[in-house]
Amino acid sequence: MTMASKIIIVDDEERFLESQKILLELDGFSVDLASSGLDAIAMFEVRRYDLYIFDINMPEMNGFQLMKEVLGADPEALIIMMTGDVSVDSAVHSMKMGAYDYLKKPFEYEDLLKTIKNALEKRKLIIENRAYSYRLQLTEKFYQSMVHHSPDLIYVLGPGGRFTFINKAFERILGYRREELIGKSYKMLLFQEDFIKSEFYFNERRTGERVSSSVEMKLRRSETFLGGHPTEVSYIFIELKATGVYDRAITEKGKKFLGTYGVARDMTYRKQLEYQLIHAQKMDAIGTLAGGIAHDFNNILMGIQGYSSLLLIGLKPDDPRYIKLVSIDQYVRSGAELTRQLLDFASDTNYNVRPANLNTMLKKSISMFGRAKKEIRIHGNLQKGLWAAEVDEGQISQVILNLYVNAWQAMPNGGEVHVTSENVSLMRIEAEEMGLGGGNYVRITVRDTGIGMDEATMRRIFEPFFTTKKKMSGTGLGLSSAYGIIKSHSGAITVSSILGKGSTFSLYLPSTEKRVVYEIKPPSLPVSGRGTVLIIDDEENIINVTREMLESVGYTVMTAKNGNEAIDLFRKNSSLIDVLLLDMIMPGMSGSETMKHIRNINPDARILLSSGYGREGIAEDILSRGCDGFIQKPYDLERLSNMIMSICENRPEK
Repeated sequence: MTMASKIIIVDDEERFLESQKILLELDGFSVDLASSGLDAIAMFEVRRYDLYIFDINMPEMNGFQLMKEVLGADPEALIIMMTGDVSVDSAVHSMKMGAYDYLKKPFEYEDLLKTIKNALEKRKLIIENRAYSYRLQLTEKFYQSMVHHSPDLIYVLGPGGRFTFINKAFERILGYRREELIGKSYKMLLFQEDFIKSEFYFNERRTGERVSSSVEMKLRRSETFLGGHPTEVSYIFIELKATGVYDRAITEKGKKFLGTYGVARDMTYRKQLEYQLIHAQKMDAIGTLAGGIAHDFNNILMGIQGYSSLLLIGLKPDDPRYIKLVSIDQYVRSGAELTRQLLDFASDTNYNVRPANLNTMLKKSISMFGRAKKEIRIHGNLQKGLWAAEVDEGQISQVILNLYVNAWQAMPNGGEVHVTSENVSLMRIEAEEMGLGGGNYVRITVRDTGIGMDEATMRRIFEPFFTTKKKMSGTGLGLSSAYGIIKSHSGAITVSSILGKGSTFSLYLPSTEKRVVYEIKPPSLPVSGRGTVLIIDDEENIINVTREMLESVGYTVMTAKNGNEAIDLFRKNSSLIDVLLLDMIMPGMSGSETMKHIRNINPDARILLSSGYGREGIAEDILSRGCDGFIQKPYDLERLSNMIMSICENRPEK
């Protein structure tokens, strides 16, 4: 044998156990022993066996009880019972309970070996021909229990494709009672797009190895079943395997086709996970692309911001050029804000709940989406003094964006979106209708003037796979995701719509009395300094503008275009260099690797990390290893000079 079959023998006679183990292992079997039923159950919980051999008469738990436990966990377990009892009743009882065979002690080893080999051969045949063996090997009682308690849909069709048998899973999963399907065509369960595919799989005539192939399709749920469960999806995904049943051996000529035996497994949950994975992969790819674009765009803005800062030096506010340069600076800041939003979208941050002013979030989202989709007009009516709510701002922003996208798609020829925020106090009865408790909530409403929805669509709008979009236009997970996010915030989302007049989505989020903490950055002016700064950046335009900015406020500047060049330059001039301005993302040697080599030369080297990406992720990791600061591109002369000065003031004496 290529792989030793695993056998467990359970008997309270230790000498008998040891002798059988020695003999069986000489014949190539892997044998475990247990001296009681409880010991055997403990072993069975961590390991499965190809064959079980139980003594009937044992203290604490007899062989019948042990067999019941094993078959309860593994209905296909192969069991041989043995006893010194001469009664035939015990043998009959063993076989009725599901034992494969019965041995009466004492027996010759050759008899045991023969019984084991027959049992294992039988197991092999069961695996290879499962569709037929259940009728031949199982008793009527076990057959009924196995088939009707199966989590899979099991059916038999006559030669005309009409049901002659269904198991109880049809009622549990699809909502159809036996009398509703027996005698009816299997096509009543299918959607029209699966009719052609079903001709070759559902009413199957194939046999042998070809049976192992399977097909995926959808099955309708009963309207009566859905009527009692209005939130249920109206269909399930199944994986179907079927085989033809004939009046004689499949190898014989002239055999008559009697019908089909089939098994359909509910794959809805797996499909949901697959869709979520695809959606997550798409979002991850989009996030990576957005982050890359934001990084490159920040480098471009860096050049504009830097030269604008240089041109402002020495100009008085009444100079006409001053006004223009200040306007350029404001446009750069607007561009930087856009890239910051892209970087926030691309970041993979943890769930972070904190008190937030949702009006601030709504203003940003209205501005951002309005610039992206100019064919629609977005109006904001935001209540002053809006209560704070404890939320993950990234997740709630995603929900709002999903609602905007949904509204935009509902207005193919353009239209209007009205966004409202308001404080609401819900009475207990009103709140319970939405699954909430009575109390204070912040309500955000997004209303569009689009095509609207009928009642049937509204009932299904939050289903994981439901979508009114054309094939390949979306996964149908946007509103389902929004629903899940709002629920995770102990809130609710409602929808109302009129065909041809638009839809309204309302979000309810619990308010909080906790104070919103705002990050306030005080204004600053450029500061002059003395010392030498080594700029390390692979972008020549960044090097040029940054060098001019630093030189304009009194610093001596050295430059390097990559990590290797910077290390050589620092090794020769480490005593002269006060601060290194290090780009995080560079081809070849990264900023992290460059910093490692610099610190090997001088552990006290002062390093200011710079990047077009945000501080989260890689930058945060580098900072945790001893970087002296982080400055995000694009930066102006005021910010750069203040940070350089702060680092220089804290440098050790040379």
